[in-house]
Formats: sequence, structure tokens, C-alpha cells
Amino acid sequence: MLRSPGQGRALLALFAALAIAAAACGGSQASGSTNPAAVSSSPASGASGGTSGLGGAAAALANIGSYKFKMTLAGGDWGSTLSAFGASASANAPIDITGTIVVKPAKAIDITVGVMHVIEVGGNSYLDLTGSGTFISSPTATSLDSFAPATMFSSLIDPSLLGDFNKVGTGPRNGVNADHYQGSPAVISALGTLTNVQSATWTADLWIATDGGYPVGMAIVGTAADGTVAYEMVFDITNVNDPSNAVTAPSA
Repeated sequence: MLRSPGQGRALLALFAALAIAAAACGGSQASGSTNPAAVSSSPASGASGGTSGLGGAAAALANIGSYKFKMTLAGGDWGSTLSAFGASASANAPIDITGTIVVKPAKAIDITVGVMHVIEVGGNSYLDLTGSGTFISSPTATSLDSFAPATMFSSLIDPSLLGDFNKVGTGPRNGVNADHYQGSPAVISALGTLTNVQSATWTADLWIATDGGYPVGMAIVGTAADGTVAYEMVFDITNVNDPSNAVTAPSA
């Protein structure tokens, strides 16, 4: 179901601003914190397998036709940033982002953040603010693809710091063969300060498709002493070039 452009233009503009702000916080975190994976340290010596597979990984997503993804954000500054998208008031409550990205022949996205659902196809945007199935139609882009894996990966992984991730193995991940990289001790030791999340045990993992070089998965996780998640930025990419990945405009 669609509303007229005039009915929802103000809400759409507000949502677009929120999406851009949230993406900025996701990439750089809120004031006083820094990209969680962009750790300023020297490349780890003796890295197993090196890091050549990480270069251009985010850009490699532009070389595939389409994919689906699921992302989970929790803790740190995510709670306050994403409360506008239907997240719980609890600072560490997770919020899921799911979607389909069509890269070519024509770009299109279908993404749900919390209760909000946005579709961008054919040069138009369709926004459901409440999960009711009623969409606002507008020619104005929402920039919600700022939450897509390519944007998140390139925001969180500074190319100049790829030496801090060591290749630890190769194996199946989300239906494809992938090289597995883990953050070195230099990365782990800095994550608490950089995310404003203290007293957590950290892991930083990346999975890069051996055929195509695109990110298959990413997981930056801080676990509190009681076993709960203090910080999380996790995504998985599936259904690469699946014919079912079509994005269509909602019905009128």
C-alpha cells in the first residue's frame, strides 16, 4: 500500500537524515570514539598467509550482480544511534538489519532496519516507517544503503591497516569457500578504547570469498565478563547472484 508523496515527504526527509547520521556513527562511532577496526598500530609481524586478500574486498561487491545479507548491531554507541529505527531503549539490545542488494544491471535495495522497511528501485524510494505495510513513495533517496555491507566494511576496515588482520585458514562460509582473517593482538588491545566499551574480551574476524574477493562475513564482538554482548557489529552475505534476489516496488 502506498501513500502519496505529499503525505510522507517530511517524514521521509527526516528518515533520510537519520539514516545518514546513523551510518556516520556506524563508521566512525559517536563523538569521542573511533572506527572499531581502524586500529592505529604497526602491521603484525609473521602474519600467517598475509593480508593480500583484504585489499579491495568491499569494492569487489560491485563486481557481483546481487546478494542478500543479515547484520546485527549491539552495544557501544549503536543503541542510542539506532533507537530511531525501532531498537530497544536498552543500550546493549541488538537490532537486526536484513536486506537484498541488487548491484547490476540496475542498482536497487530492499532493507529493513528494526521496524522500518525501505525499498529503492527504478529511481524511486518507498518507505514504511512502522512495519505496517503502508509505504511512502518519493523520488528522494533515503541513503539507507549506508547500512549495506560494502559501506560498513569500507568504513570499519582502513586499507592502510590491513596488516593487523592475519589469515588463519580457508573453508566454507555461507555456501562459498572463504579465507578467514582474525585481528592481531594489536587490534584486540585497542578495541575497548576505540569503541568506548571497557572491560570486554574482543574478537575481530573477517571472511573473504576466495573466488571473487568480496566479504562473505565480518564480526567485531566485545563480550562482557558476565558473558553478555557489550558490543557487536556482525554481518553475513548469502545468496550471491541468486535469481530470487529481485527487488520490486510495493503494490499500490
